[in-house]
Amino acid sequence: MDPALWWVFGAVGAVIAATVVAALVDLARHDVRYLPKPVWAAIIVLVSYPTGLILYFVLGRLPGAPVPTADQAERDMAERAAGREPISVLGAPLPLTAPAAPAAPDDGRTVLVTEGLGKTFGDTVALDGVDLVVTKGSSYGLIGPNGAGKTTLLYVLTGLRKPTLGSVRLAVPRHRIGFLVDTPRFEPWLTAGEVVDLARHLTGPDIPEGAVASALDQVGLAAEADRRAGSFSRGMLQRLGLATCLVGDPEVLILDEPAAALDPVGRRAVLDLIGRLAQTKTVLLSTHILADVQEVCDTVGVIDKGRLRYQGPLADLLAHTRSACLLHVRPPCTALVESLRRASWLTEVAEHGPGRLRLVVSDAERAEREIPALVAEHGNSLMLFQPATDLETAFLELVS
Repeated sequence: MDPALWWVFGAVGAVIAATVVAALVDLARHDVRYLPKPVWAAIIVLVSYPTGLILYFVLGRLPGAPVPTADQAERDMAERAAGREPISVLGAPLPLTAPAAPAAPDDGRTVLVTEGLGKTFGDTVALDGVDLVVTKGSSYGLIGPNGAGKTTLLYVLTGLRKPTLGSVRLAVPRHRIGFLVDTPRFEPWLTAGEVVDLARHLTGPDIPEGAVASALDQVGLAAEADRRAGSFSRGMLQRLGLATCLVGDPEVLILDEPAAALDPVGRRAVLDLIGRLAQTKTVLLSTHILADVQEVCDTVGVIDKGRLRYQGPLADLLAHTRSACLLHVRPPCTALVESLRRASWLTEVAEHGPGRLRLVVSDAERAEREIPALVAEHGNSLMLFQPATDLETAFLELVS
């Protein structure tokens, strides 16, 4: 044979071998669906090239799945040792195969408790001694800056991550917990009804078929049951994710950034839905949108750098924070603003437009007496002066 052909065959063989090895490495580092990883490995190696690779990347590989950490590998090994496949959830309720946790105290009020919960990834401390308490029927808002540990905490609570330290105790079985990830993804060729019906089968064998239509109706997607998920907007996908949680009639809903990146209409629809659900279920809502928490939650937990800085009623947190107020005067008001900035009892003066000021005060009573006097002294017309203490003020105090 011509030596040049040997070089050609050798080069082709090297390319085939390299792509097969790359696919096997990718398989080892990503979650898969439909079949166990050993079966996908056999398909990649044994099915004629490149059919096996195409089948894996199109059907088997979970799109966008994160590279597993050492902790994830440890969890997967523990699951397989127990005769289960590793859990992979995309907006659906936790399956019956989720590992069980010791029950929370049977006091009729406590649904979820963590004690000294810690989680590390190498040298990074994601959670540091978190003692979380969620009571039955509450609407609990978990807030914190990006990277504070919110999502890690939710994954530990739902059994999708194993804590390094501490414990999680639940008063309900894990399959009665609905978990919505921050960006639910579904196969684009499946209809909304098929997506929710798949979640119904994953949740348990005793859920009637009528639960699918009921869940879609609760989230306002009853008319879209036969529409393919690939044509859904971001807001509709969020609502479809909620439907996959609701199909099993969970007692507890855990929601990770349910209204993030939505337009005002989509955000309004999702918040209204959460508000309705909170009337009949226990809701744990994680978000960095503070206004959403203040609107739908009665209890708040502030987490920063893996530590729980505050936990308790939202009203108590607002009552103990520095007072803020809104001041509207007829412009121009440059001299008034300068006087306010020099006041010792004012810690912040922010201008939000001509004559529109937001003030944070350290002495509320003194501010109530002196602000109107300063307005009159500078000859400005007072149009509005009212309290404006909000969750943002309290949050910034706790994390600053």
